[in-house]
Amino acid sequence: MKKFFFLISIIFSFFFLKNVQSANTEVVLECPGLKLFNKWCAGLHNENKDKLCIMISVPSSKKGEPPYKSRGEVYITIYQQLAENNDGTIYITSGYNYKNNSMVKIKIDNNKEHNFNVLEQDTAFSDDESTDKKLILEMKKGNKMKVVGFSTRGTKTTDVYSLAGFSAAYKHMSGLCEVKN
Repeated sequence: MKKFFFLISIIFSFFFLKNVQSANTEVVLECPGLKLFNKWCAGLHNENKDKLCIMISVPSSKKGEPPYKSRGEVYITIYQQLAENNDGTIYITSGYNYKNNSMVKIKIDNNKEHNFNVLEQDTAFSDDESTDKKLILEMKKGNKMKVVGFSTRGTKTTDVYSLAGFSAAYKHMSGLCEVKN
């Protein structure tokens, strides 16, 4: 699992971080090497002989209570690997280190809240394929996703992601990795 997290971080840094720009509160995405689907980028990355398909997005709004003074890059990554044939693994990167023993709460529109309970520094994931599957189904049908987490300093952050283009990006990613869903 950590190998994939490291790989995702490298991919994100290479393709994406230098190309995210803010225009007022709206986030503009540029996806070199990936295809843009409204608010989501999706594509293929080959690492050695591994075929890895990824989707990436950044929040349309970020808020801290109390307001944070500095924060790193914030994004969500979903990946599939050809050999695994799963629906996708979801990673949330917060731009700060998460508070120990806390949960990251994710809510799609008015659906039930989901918890990501595995926290590694600034990244959260569920480590449960059924949770990822449920979230992906909700994201396909949804309009927005809210992610709430707590930093080691106690700052509560609320990040809102647009799901515009999610279904098309997911279909593109799954097609590249030959995943049937």
